[in-house]
Amino acid sequence: MAAYQISVPGPLTSREAGQMRELLKKQAARLEHSGFSCRWEEVGRGTRTVFHIHNREAGAKSEQGLRHSLGRAVADYYLAVNEPDLIHRIITREFQYRNPGESREIERYAYHLLDDSEAEEPSHRRRKYRIARQVARYFYNHRDLAVDGYFQFRMKRYRDILMKLVEHAIDEYLLDQEYREFIDLLRYFVSIQQPKVPLVHVIHTGIRRFRLLDGEGRPLQMKEVDHTVEELMDQVSSHEDLIVSTLLTVAPEQVVLHTRNPEENVVRTLMQVFEERMMICNGCSGCRHLRGREDGFAPEG
Repeated sequence: MAAYQISVPGPLTSREAGQMRELLKKQAARLEHSGFSCRWEEVGRGTRTVFHIHNREAGAKSEQGLRHSLGRAVADYYLAVNEPDLIHRIITREFQYRNPGESREIERYAYHLLDDSEAEEPSHRRRKYRIARQVARYFYNHRDLAVDGYFQFRMKRYRDILMKLVEHAIDEYLLDQEYREFIDLLRYFVSIQQPKVPLVHVIHTGIRRFRLLDGEGRPLQMKEVDHTVEELMDQVSSHEDLIVSTLLTVAPEQVVLHTRNPEENVVRTLMQVFEERMMICNGCSGCRHLRGREDGFAPEG
């Protein structure tokens, strides 16, 4: 039975050769554990490393097992070596983000999207399975595989998917940048404001549900919205923006936030904007009442 050949770019001492070497060892051990065996050797050929893999067993079942093992090795190689390099190239060459800090941030967004893209099963495992199956089918009719050429010419659809994913990651990155700049602007506005009232209680009664009370526990009486605040908040329109704009208009010296969900987005936004002016209540009698009912609240002293 003729040997299968897998070649990777780089000499025997290269990172690529070392990665494939370890993956083939792993798959050879897995084959032996299943009752089959193979032998393989590697040679340097110009600027490439070629791995020759021989099946030691006769029969269709062992041959099929070897093809699937090689598929898994190539899939692992792709996810460890080619995919990160491809994502980086798309970001820096296709979308021209060459600043190292920016490109690393966008890569982080891209991997987050990859991990979240298929919630029913870990995305990495699913991608590995699909690639391994495709490579095993290739080995059914072919004996030689150059991994870089294979990924370049036989996985164009996957490259297109990664291109769209990076585009989405860039959109997420830019949106977050805009959000951070907006938070910085609001934070600056808070820092230059003169307090108009000494204390405001923000009662977080449920998802996106708030009540504002003055220091005596009475519902806050709103006056006309400050024109500067109105101009600031024209940039966005969401529920959390309404809460922020109200507090900016009231300009309290201190804000006490009573909440059971400190990790909710709107709560994090309030903390970012008002910083040292805001504190989270650790559990007053009003908070205990809030846990039992959502239609009443009486902050302590």
